[in-house]
Amino acid sequence: MLVIAPYAVTVPLAFVAAPQLDPATGAGLVALSLAPGALLAPAVVSAAGGRRADMAGALVLGTVVISFVLVVARPEGSALALTGVQAFAVASVVAGAMPTVRDRLLVPLRWAGHLAALAVIGLALANAPRIDLGTVLVAFAATALTLGAAGAVALALRRDLLSAVAAVGTRDPVLATALAWSTFGVDATAVPLASAAILGIVAGALVIRRR
Repeated sequence: MLVIAPYAVTVPLAFVAAPQLDPATGAGLVALSLAPGALLAPAVVSAAGGRRADMAGALVLGTVVISFVLVVARPEGSALALTGVQAFAVASVVAGAMPTVRDRLLVPLRWAGHLAALAVIGLALANAPRIDLGTVLVAFAATALTLGAAGAVALALRRDLLSAVAAVGTRDPVLATALAWSTFGVDATAVPLASAAILGIVAGALVIRRR
């Protein structure tokens, strides 16, 4: 319920709103709504002083599965986007199923993941997508709605609020950027990139507040 509820709210709204926007912004909004939770959520929870980083990790894995199903079910989903989501899903499952292997490979895998994320964001920015006030407002509205839906469900179910919001109330901007780029081109990356900036500011504020 906690994993599914934010998708049940945001995905239909994204598909309804997308045709009312310019094609690139609409495609970026849909890609953002289909992405899994932020893969850095457990690390952010720990850095912000949360006690349930393990819960955040389990919830993120749940969002990976839901995202995989949604991307597969989307008729216009590209093979590249599908392959990317499959790779993250398989990696997450393997990491949970084989902790010994995971622990030995954790440092190189973490650095590889960070480098890949930087490469995706850097390439998208290098291609200069059009990011204007409208794009930022769409990203802000989508982010706020997802966070709000996750927070409301977490409170109703009496789950740890920080872990729930960080894991299921976010959408991974790197995967959303890759998905948007593969389906509509670089201009569609504007919404995920704006969302990345918003989430970065929020995460930074949480970490700074702890210190």
